[in-house]
Amino acid sequence: MRFAIGDATVDVIVDDDDFGLPLAEFLPGYDRGLIEAHRATLEPVFIDLARGVAKHAIQSFVVRTGGRTLLIDACIGEHKDIPEIPAWHRRRGSGFLDRLRASGIDPAGIDVVFCTHLHVDHVGWNTRQDNGRWQPTFPNARYLFGRRELADWMTQHDAGRAPPIHARALEQSVIPIVEAGRVDLVDDGHQLGPGLRLVPLPGHTSGQMGLMVDYAQHRAIFCGDAVHNPVQIFQPDLSTSSCADPQLARETRTKILAEAADSGRLVIPAHFRGPRCAHVRRDGGGYAPVLDARHG
Repeated sequence: MRFAIGDATVDVIVDDDDFGLPLAEFLPGYDRGLIEAHRATLEPVFIDLARGVAKHAIQSFVVRTGGRTLLIDACIGEHKDIPEIPAWHRRRGSGFLDRLRASGIDPAGIDVVFCTHLHVDHVGWNTRQDNGRWQPTFPNARYLFGRRELADWMTQHDAGRAPPIHARALEQSVIPIVEAGRVDLVDDGHQLGPGLRLVPLPGHTSGQMGLMVDYAQHRAIFCGDAVHNPVQIFQPDLSTSSCADPQLARETRTKILAEAADSGRLVIPAHFRGPRCAHVRRDGGGYAPVLDARHG
């Protein structure tokens, strides 16, 4: 899938397009009545209410603008040890790199890889196996990691406090990039180019960041996991069970939605299926997604 934000071209490269999670476990405290009221919008793409499943995609966004190619989030990868999720464990033949090339993008042509945060499903394709070692998948790219995000995860890792699924992701997909000297640590406000600015989106992880795009009348935000599912646009106070700080995640999400509703900014979460992005409109005292929006 491809869409535009002003003069920028965005290609969606999907790694897993139907990753289901138990609704009550992943979104504890969800309002069933609210979902029932908006069931026509949410089903079947984002919710299977009868089965109690929230449905998501795992995907990268490749932004081509100003003669540069930027890949946002690196998905699951292959040959990675992820026994907690059998479908991802040591998988092969996913076709991700083939789909990347089919979009006209060679891995060697990626200039920048930006990981919004360092969870297992956002760093996997940072590396690939080569003669038993983890090597950068994108050999000519600089990898951008949030300074605070990396420091927090490495503190957890070194103290033995990181959950095993994320500890292994660090060892297979993050630390090898650091050791290869391919990482640039970035802080809030970092400019990737004209109209491209990194912004803090804490809560899901301590140092999650997003990419704010401002091109004249064309505005967007790649917001990582600040919003997982359109259910959270209807119910902004609903954080996931995987959020490190649910209250801070609520505050971050509310700010994103309010600004997007007021400015017309396109919201591009990491895990939306279907149109992959949405505009946001005010709806009474809350918000509603406009899910047929494919460009900003």
